[in-house]
Amino acid sequence: MLRLCENIAELDFLPPDPYAARISALAQTYGFSQSFVLFWVQYADDAPVAAVCRLDGCMSICCLENADYEELSEFVKAVGFSALSCREETLRRLGFEASKASYIVKYNAVSEKEENGVLWDYDKKAVYELLCDCGFDMGGYGSFVADYCSKLNKGTAKLAAVAHERLDACASALFIGERSVLLGAVATRESARGKGYASRAVRALADSFKDKTVYLFCRNDSLLGFYEKIGFESDGRWTEYQLRS
Repeated sequence: MLRLCENIAELDFLPPDPYAARISALAQTYGFSQSFVLFWVQYADDAPVAAVCRLDGCMSICCLENADYEELSEFVKAVGFSALSCREETLRRLGFEASKASYIVKYNAVSEKEENGVLWDYDKKAVYELLCDCGFDMGGYGSFVADYCSKLNKGTAKLAAVAHERLDACASALFIGERSVLLGAVATRESARGKGYASRAVRALADSFKDKTVYLFCRNDSLLGFYEKIGFESDGRWTEYQLRS
């Protein structure tokens, strides 16, 4: 049985997981009274076994091992979505074929030294422009800054930047959940590449969450080696299924 989630305590069962981080952070940021973001919890024998979030048509799922995948599959089809993101095994068991996928990596090497030269705040327009220049699909600036600042104000996101005369590199904790954090939006200005700036920003962010499990989605398979060199290890694969227009 799936029920509409009405308070953050209903999500306490979620384990350390990148999708749990996303769902938990969105719940903490936007609450449970907004029409554009909804949350559901699946129960089996009165125990929670899965959580589903839909934000403007984009759906995320985090499952425990004993989730009812057949029911989940029928539910998400009935509710509707434009894109569905979850772990590779979850998507397979739901009966969908991935439109895109790559590695999930988990941080496994807390550094004892503080990363020098990392800024914990920076001009949001410069961050947006750098991400766009590096090929991220950011949408309009207004939507980006509204969502990002909402999460920053709620403590469910965090920015790390490296800058000299201008912004050289950035990385973000995109979703800070109860037990886990999902990093992303890692970018380096073309003329500043090869100097370790992005590595510095990512490590500084990861090290700042010593009480949580830190994850990151590789944009493509070729980036796995880069993240392994700075203390991450493979932890399965993320997938996204997109409805064809």
